[in-house]
Amino acid sequence: MTDKEQIAIKRLQLASEMSLQAYGEPLIITTSGGKDSDVCLHLAKAAGIPFEVQHSLTTADAPETVYHVRHTFAELENKGIKCTANYPIYKGERISMWSLIPKKMLPPTRVMRYCCSILKEQSGKNRMIVTGVRWAESVKEKWTGSI
Repeated sequence: MTDKEQIAIKRLQLASEMSLQAYGEPLIITTSGGKDSDVCLHLAKAAGIPFEVQHSLTTADAPETVYHVRHTFAELENKGIKCTANYPIYKGERISMWSLIPKKMLPPTRVMRYCCSILKEQSGKNRMIVTGVRWAESVKEKWTGSI
């Protein structure tokens, strides 16, 4: 195991302790179905911590991603890990990418990435979450980082 993996595992163990103390609930690993999310799940398992998993249904994922999330959820649920699919809410209504675009009056762009904040970043309220974000993915995410 590399030093970076060991550091990540130690951070997850600390975050798990903090989550259990502050909220009385395990960490939530948020998953998009991508490789960053899979790495977070792998590290959480290696850390030996209790955790739950959440996926936000954006309706914009490729079929392969949806199948991967379903497969991952089935494997985790067979191991007794709670997995939840979230239906995003916007202004009090359930929303999809396709119903959000007309409300915003333009599709999301590199400059205007409203979709993630509405469709993905609303889950895990009042809980500690772990989100996989690549260091080089964006300037904003680079400094806010993840565990």
